[in-house]
Amino acid sequence: MTRALRISCVLAALFACRGVSTVPTAASRDASPVGVPSPTVDASTTADAGDWAVADVSPAKRAAIGPWEIPMLPPDRNVWYALAWSPNEHRLIAHLHGQCAPPVYSCGQWIDAGAERGVMICPTGNEHCNDSPTGPAMWDESFALMDQDLEKAVSIVSKKLGDGGVDRRDAIMTGFSRGAWAAIEIVRMHPGRWPLLVLVEGDVWINKTYLDNSKVRAVAMVAAEQGTELPGMKKSVEALKAAGYPAELFIMPKTYHLYSTDIEQVMRQALAFVSEAR
Repeated sequence: MTRALRISCVLAALFACRGVSTVPTAASRDASPVGVPSPTVDASTTADAGDWAVADVSPAKRAAIGPWEIPMLPPDRNVWYALAWSPNEHRLIAHLHGQCAPPVYSCGQWIDAGAERGVMICPTGNEHCNDSPTGPAMWDESFALMDQDLEKAVSIVSKKLGDGGVDRRDAIMTGFSRGAWAAIEIVRMHPGRWPLLVLVEGDVWINKTYLDNSKVRAVAMVAAEQGTELPGMKKSVEALKAAGYPAELFIMPKTYHLYSTDIEQVMRQALAFVSEAR
């Protein structure tokens, strides 16, 4: 059994034990809308986030950003989303989760960093781990179908938001593990639709020509310090830099194929890099 597969099994057991799921009720939103402990935000730690810095996080504002879930496909597939801290910020930040790492984990662990930059939209995979209807979500479909599911999720949330929905002009595509592999294929399928990329724990095959043809302007790669993906991801970033392409590697310390305890800050830096690259 590979280390990545072992981690997937650990994640499956974790979420099965926690019983994570559910669309939040009104009574539960203030505390933990979809099972994610509400992160705390110290304004002093986000002072370098520019216009997106969270200056005041009142309980009401915390509840307002979510996260929320909306049914996407019957019987139990939801789209997970969180609003931006600024009501005027509608930039789309899409995320494709990995195997046995549903949106409540894959997106929920860096909700503050994401909300500083835009509206996070995270569709749920089409199958469950452990062959159990109550197991955590996973993907068991082609990248083309994952692309269709993502677009369906974006459409659903945009209709919910109204006023033109999300802003796709500087959309950021992010993906964890299998989600990263899907992301790199989806940008190739739709040149220019996803101009900014953040790939987590996915040693995907990319080079400057591939990204230029996909009209991707910048890419950040996020790797676990103790994981098997790091060497290949480091090599890819070094080659992109040597070719004059805007790319950067960010390390999650003391972990392997799981988020580090400081994932908020790591993702904040990665999102800032691609957002500010020219």
